[in-house]
Amino acid sequence: MISLSQISDICDVSIGTASKALTGKPGVGQSTRQRILDVARQYNYRANRLVHAMQSGRSMTVGIACNNCQDPFTGAIVAGMLPALYAAKYDAITISWDLCVENQQSVLRTLAERRIDGLLMCPSAEPPSASYLAELNSFHRPIIVVDQEFPGSAYDFVGSDDAEGAFQATEHLIQLGHRRIGALSFLQVSTGRARFAGFQKAMIRHGLAMKERDMPDIQTYEGNEAFDAAVHLLCSGDAPTAMVMFNDFFAMQAIAAAHHCGLRIPEDISIIGFADLSFAAYLHPSLTTVAQNPVGIGKRAAELLLERIDQNGSGEMDGTPVCERIPVELIVRKSTGPAPKPRP
Repeated sequence: MISLSQISDICDVSIGTASKALTGKPGVGQSTRQRILDVARQYNYRANRLVHAMQSGRSMTVGIACNNCQDPFTGAIVAGMLPALYAAKYDAITISWDLCVENQQSVLRTLAERRIDGLLMCPSAEPPSASYLAELNSFHRPIIVVDQEFPGSAYDFVGSDDAEGAFQATEHLIQLGHRRIGALSFLQVSTGRARFAGFQKAMIRHGLAMKERDMPDIQTYEGNEAFDAAVHLLCSGDAPTAMVMFNDFFAMQAIAAAHHCGLRIPEDISIIGFADLSFAAYLHPSLTTVAQNPVGIGKRAAELLLERIDQNGSGEMDGTPVCERIPVELIVRKSTGPAPKPRP
């Protein structure tokens, strides 16, 4: 493979002129630029990324911390990031952040040695630990936190308008005549707290009582806890007529719990999810849910990181961190209906 120095010798120009021509920079005549490009194409020239990184201070590579790419929502976020990065000539290194931290490996030291220019933090299943945040604080390059905010941090953030989505969902149920509405929440993460706040806002606005037993806080995202909590509530004989769920997975388990308890959906109980994952339309009945835009979130997060790299590659924050929330939309399907009439 031909080198930049060899191209400059063949074309009888300086290395600087050859470099400008190959990178599209001004200061090179059109005929000279074309001659250099032709030689580079003829000999299959490929730029040395390491040399470019040392010269420009950029590696044109960013890190994506993604702990569960099999999760459809997280996978869609990453799918939104990659085209935006590739369009800007950036490569991406994907790491499992939680795995690296749990194994006490200094993942950020490794990324720094690779001279990555910034980091995109995808949502994790659990809230960040002290060691997690300590690693982040030692990384002096731009960081964008995605979907879930980190408490007390000063990082830029891109996510959904979670509170508004839950507010719309609860308002939908109230407009259908429901007055006793419950919620299955996951308050360990910022998205869960925001959605619960939106639920509370709608209930308070209409002067509706909120019973503690109707609002279980699920402690573990994985497993059957959401199903068990829904069974305990819906089979009690004193259940709410509608439920707002933290996400579509919880809603799917609540639908299974309602069937287990012999309740009809939506005649006896209305259920709303959050996310609008691909399976939501194919549940029985099809799930009313709040549609997020994970691809749009990923795209905007990548764009914001590139802006930060261009503005200040050192990663030092200038002023208040950016907080951007992508709009959501209520999708009404068949899992919600009018409140049942009181039984005699």
